[in-house]
Amino acid sequence: MKTLSELSSILRQAKDRLALPIIAMSRASGLTAVTIRGVLSGKSDPRLSTLMTMADQLGLELMLLPKAVASSIAAKAPAEEEVQSLVAAALAQQTERK
Repeated sequence: MKTLSELSSILRQAKDRLALPIIAMSRASGLTAVTIRGVLSGKSDPRLSTLMTMADQLGLELMLLPKAVASSIAAKAPAEEEVQSLVAAALAQQTERK
């Protein structure tokens, strides 16, 4: 990732995958809902500690990699399947029943 927009997109996708409300993230992390919304929108320039806290809440880890390593990782297709949250799995089951 090279921009705050890309970073916020990754965080938003993780939040959506977990079906985690902003208020729950706020309560668990100690960050304000305004701060979380700002980071997820890509309109704020967050502190590193804020990114680390949000990444942890979303089951992600921030890492610094040499550009050559990052390029080779980006070139490979994801090898593992996406893991659904319990809420997403329950919603999928209800949708299948209809």
